[in-house]
Amino acid sequence: YLFKDIGSDSLNGYYPYVVNTARYWVEEGFPRWSFAVGMGQSVFPGGFQDPYAFIINMFGPDGVAYGIIVSDVLKYLTTAMVFFLYLRVMNTGTVTSVVGSLLFTMSGFMVVAGSWYTFSLEVVYMAFLLFAFEMLYRRNNLVLFPIAIALIGMYVPFDVFLYGLFLIIYMLFRFFSDDEPRAGKFFILTAKMAALTVLGLMISAVFFAPNLQRLIDSPRVSGNTSYFATLMSKPIFSTAPHDHNVTAVMRAFGNDLIGNGSKFGGWYNYLEAPLFYIGLLPLLLFTQVFTMGDRRRKILYGAFLAIYLVPVVFPFFRNAFWAFTGDYYRGFSLFFSFVLLYGTLQVLTSLEKGGRVNLFVLAGTAVVLLALVHFPYQGISQIIRKDLLSVVTIFLVLYALLILLFNFTKNRTALKWILAGLVFLELAYFNGKTVRERDSVTSTEWRQKTGYNDYTVEAVDWIRKNDGGFYRINKDYSSGPAIHRSINDALVQGYYGTPCYSSFNQKYYIRFLEVTGVVAPGREDQTRWAPGVSTRPLLQIMASVKYNLSNKEQPFFQGSGYDPVHREGDVKILKNRYFLPLGYTYDRYIPIGEYKKLKGVQRDYTLLEAFIAEEPLDKKLSVLQPFTLNDTLAQITFGRIDSAAMARRADTLQTDLFSENHISGKISLDQPKMLFFSIPYDRGWQARVNGKPVEPELVNAGFMGFFLDKGDHTVELTYRVHNLALYGWLTVAGILILLAVAIVQNRAFLAERLRTSRNPEHIS
Repeated sequence: YLFKDIGSDSLNGYYPYVVNTARYWVEEGFPRWSFAVGMGQSVFPGGFQDPYAFIINMFGPDGVAYGIIVSDVLKYLTTAMVFFLYLRVMNTGTVTSVVGSLLFTMSGFMVVAGSWYTFSLEVVYMAFLLFAFEMLYRRNNLVLFPIAIALIGMYVPFDVFLYGLFLIIYMLFRFFSDDEPRAGKFFILTAKMAALTVLGLMISAVFFAPNLQRLIDSPRVSGNTSYFATLMSKPIFSTAPHDHNVTAVMRAFGNDLIGNGSKFGGWYNYLEAPLFYIGLLPLLLFTQVFTMGDRRRKILYGAFLAIYLVPVVFPFFRNAFWAFTGDYYRGFSLFFSFVLLYGTLQVLTSLEKGGRVNLFVLAGTAVVLLALVHFPYQGISQIIRKDLLSVVTIFLVLYALLILLFNFTKNRTALKWILAGLVFLELAYFNGKTVRERDSVTSTEWRQKTGYNDYTVEAVDWIRKNDGGFYRINKDYSSGPAIHRSINDALVQGYYGTPCYSSFNQKYYIRFLEVTGVVAPGREDQTRWAPGVSTRPLLQIMASVKYNLSNKEQPFFQGSGYDPVHREGDVKILKNRYFLPLGYTYDRYIPIGEYKKLKGVQRDYTLLEAFIAEEPLDKKLSVLQPFTLNDTLAQITFGRIDSAAMARRADTLQTDLFSENHISGKISLDQPKMLFFSIPYDRGWQARVNGKPVEPELVNAGFMGFFLDKGDHTVELTYRVHNLALYGWLTVAGILILLAVAIVQNRAFLAERLRTSRNPEHIS
């Protein structure tokens, strides 16, 4: 279940992080900071917020690929069971509940977007949120709703906004479609939901708050790379382009009618284009809701559909739904599909109770659907898969005939189960092809010396056996087997690197890359695919890179201060002769404004001579020497590089303890200096110098340093998630309040159980 096609995030993104987490749990324990992510980054909560991650981690770092399969199968089963319970609470018939559970669980969003793994869990939580709301609305159950909010909040904080928005719309629709919508009842329900939402966020605080802060601090949200201004500038009522509209139509009939995986020929890409497929039956039956009930209910169904149809026609509203963070569909597809499914389930419920369909509407809908799916769309018709088109036509005709029989048969039991069986066959056929036809890693390939299992593994093992200190490793090749280059190899292959692919990279790490010109300021994509210092030899010295791995016959770095020392298979190991350790010192500085005036290699070399100081300059820097632009004019030679590296190594931290979250050592200085650590600045790092707390300083545009006076010093660094204790107490308080609510609400039941336990003869 690891895809090499357009869904390469499964191999290049998700899989590396899960492997690193599984290894971290074994070697370090509770996830906090990891030097394997970029140049170092918080990895909290490291899967603790995801119950299915525990299942994956039980397989260990070498078994993650198999754990993912087990985890996702369990997600499908959980979704089906919870959605079935939701429908039963809605007083839906057994067969309708079975059909509804199948359609929701095997929707295009679950199967296609779920191959990103994150989104399949969102489907689980949406099913639970619907179930919890109905339990609150119909049975006044106050316990499940805050649990649903907590689960969503602790997993992806932004989903609290997205699913909260969906729930508000759903609540309004449900309330006003009731027989007697009263104002007093509405305000009581709203107050309950608001209070229980706050309680849910309290319960999730230990995960929700740090994750939310990480999102806010990321360059994509608070930096200069946000899409907000670009997407906001689009006209409100500008319509979507032709290829988008055709894609939206065709994706309602199936995931793969216009291509599978990287062969997808529609708008945007296979995973982020509309994923409206939720079975063919809802397309055929949804229109029947406008023939049922009174005028008010028909208007409500129309409004419910229009709310999600308008953003499809006018992209501005879809971008607003995403708070202008991206131009894609993702979870919006699930919400749109649910509206179609919800209306269809009302029609099926009516049929289960002896109702009839409007034959003219049924025939008209069938004709329109067949016309839509067979229409010769310009630019698209030539890529439509004729094999799938034929199967779609057959299923639409079979459904229409089967629904037609409901109008002429009194004993409908057999028809209902035949309908359920037909739905099952349709979903199995289309979704089975979706998964099987995608380009994925085979089990045979997984065991060969390719991909993440190439000779990098042996090369890293050799380095570790011969060098026990802290250092980073660079590669001039990618091990990932997907169509897109992997830059997260370090997470899988167990070494410290500098590149990092992440949706929300550490903002100070990105700031350093921007200031040094490694990435272009304002390029949102480069904040995610951050190359680190993989192509900058001089910056590698500053960043404590000691080894370079190459599968080239003439490695680039062999002429840039690296000497070959060993070979494993096709991988050459080169060692940096100018290596600097994790903690070294500067006696000169350059103001950041002056530094930004430098160009090209001068920027890189300067960081071997002086550190970048933030402005306005701190007064204590007056005892250090300033580094001026005139100092950069001399020609850069290997001799100068060697001299600068030796000057930095003159006073270094002699480390006596190193782990991911705890570093300590000693240093002796004969003059005041800045002790620099090639560790990205983070508020979670707490420092003590000679036993006294010291606030880390921001140096070199994104790293951590400490100004030290002349003399002997003991330095200790400890990483703790910022404000985690406060958030932990909020979580504890939330859980206690929830327990109190549960006890109060169920006191009669508990009293009866206590009474029967004292009087066994009453148990019967």
